[in-house]
Order: sequence, then structure tokens, then C-alpha cells
Amino acid sequence: MVVVGSLAAGSPLGLVWWLVAPLARLTKRDDGVFAVGMREETAVAADGLFAVLGVLVGVLAAVLVAFLVRRRLAGLAGLAVGGVLGSVLAWQVGTVLGPPSAEASAAAARVGARFDGPLDLSALGVLFAWPMAATVVYFAAVAGLDSQHAAEGTGNSVEGEA
Repeated sequence: MVVVGSLAAGSPLGLVWWLVAPLARLTKRDDGVFAVGMREETAVAADGLFAVLGVLVGVLAAVLVAFLVRRRLAGLAGLAVGGVLGSVLAWQVGTVLGPPSAEASAAAARVGARFDGPLDLSALGVLFAWPMAATVVYFAAVAGLDSQHAAEGTGNSVEGEA
């Protein structure tokens, strides 16, 4: 259930990433295609935005699973596997929705034209932001729930000691 839910969240995450991620501006010249401005900074910003969105989805998923799933190990495994699969799906959805490759865009453009570069991840490690955040928050939430249940179960033991 958790893996399926994570996959269901992957497509909207990819859509949001596509809508808000900055794209590199490129220009076609006689001697090739060149970046207008800082292409590397744009790539880092797109990667960072993907990571932040993944962390947000991971935190939400972890809180939901901690409160709704009774089997702790199954929930944790679902968060880890589902987070990776959901991230990969989000990445692919954003890439497909984004502009085509620079070569394809340049082939259709005239010399001097400016166009958006493709949306892609330059650091594939950000795919693990979602499952890592989900795992950490899940452990914290389960620990908090377990300590709350333990405190409720023991009652006030100070009364009989004096």
C-alpha cells in the first residue's frame, strides 16, 4: 500500500517540479548552441528544488505511515522502496513534460534564437532525498508514538513512593 501510494505521489511531484524548476536559457549561433547566463547555477537550482520537494513529500508520507500503518517494519520498507520509485517516477515525469533536448530544440530554431534547455537532474543523488527524509521522520514519529504510549501505560508512579 505504501509503495503504491508513493508511486501515486510521484507523478504530481514531477508535475510540480516541471512547473517551478528553472530552465537553462540557450541560444543558437552559427558555431553551435551556447548557454545564456549561468547554466550550471540553473542546473543546481533545479536539482535543489527537486530535493526540497522530495523531502516535503517524504516527510508527509512518513507521518501518514507512522500513524496509519500498524506493522512497523512493513511501513518502513514501503517508505524506502516507495520513496526511491516515486522519486524516479517524478524525475521522469518532469523530464518528459519539460522541453526537448538542446539538440532537438536547436535543430528547429533559427540562428540567434533563444530557447529553454531540457529539464533534467545533474546530480542523481537527489533521488534519495525523499526516501531518506521519510526514513528519518518515520523513526522520529514512531519513537514519539512509542514513548507517548509508554507514558500513558505506566501512569503516575510517584504517588506511592513517598
